[in-house]
Amino acid sequence: MKENTEKKTTSAKLNAFLEKNRKGLLVVFIILIVGLVGFIAYEVFYSSVTKKALTAIDTISYELTNKAVGLEDAELNARKNSAMEKLNPYLTKGGIIGVRANLLAAEIAFNSKNYDDAVKYYNEVVSKGKKSYTAPVAYYNMGTCYEQKNDLNQAAENYKSAVEFKDFVLRTHAQFSYGRVLYTLGNYDEANKVLQELVDEQPDDSWAELAKTIIIQMKADDKIN
Repeated sequence: MKENTEKKTTSAKLNAFLEKNRKGLLVVFIILIVGLVGFIAYEVFYSSVTKKALTAIDTISYELTNKAVGLEDAELNARKNSAMEKLNPYLTKGGIIGVRANLLAAEIAFNSKNYDDAVKYYNEVVSKGKKSYTAPVAYYNMGTCYEQKNDLNQAAENYKSAVEFKDFVLRTHAQFSYGRVLYTLGNYDEANKVLQELVDEQPDDSWAELAKTIIIQMKADDKIN
C-alpha cells in the first residue's frame, strides 16, 4: 500500500513538473531538433564540398599526366604551371582536401627538382594529416628530397619518422634508407642497430638482404664489432 502511495506521489510530482515547465521543455526539445537538423545539413554540405574539391584535384592530376609521355619540356612545364595555379585554392584547406592538394603539389615540385618547395608541401601534408597513412609517405619523400639536397642529417631524421609508422607500406625501404644514411654519415653503431633490427624483423625482405651487405661491410672495415 505504501509503495502504491509513493508511486502515485512520484507520478503526481512528475506530472506537476511537466505541466509547470512544459513551455520550457518544448523550447529545449525544439532547440535539440533544430540543432540535429543543422548538424545533418552541415554534414551533407561538408560532404558535398569535400567531394567536389577532391574531384577537382583528381581532374587537375589527370590533366597533368594524361598522355604526358613524349611531350616536349615546354609543354610539360606549361602543364605543371597550370596545375599549380589550379591547385592553389586547395593548398590551404584542412583535412583530406589540403592533404591531397599538397601531395600533388609536392610531386610536381619534386619532379621539377624543386626540392625546397617539395619539402614545404610535404610538411603541409604531415601537418594536415598527422595520423593519416599519408604522413609516413610525406616523411619518406622528404627524406629523399633532403638526400637530393645532400642534407643527410635531415634525410636521416625524416626516414626515421617514416619508420615509426608500423603500418607504412614502404617501412622496410625507409628503414634501410635510414640505416644507409647513418652509415654514410659515419654513425656506424646506430646504422648497425637500425639495419640489424630490419634483418631481425623482416629477414626475407629484399631490403633486409641489402641491409646485411652493409653490416658485413662495416664488420670487414672494423667499423663495428
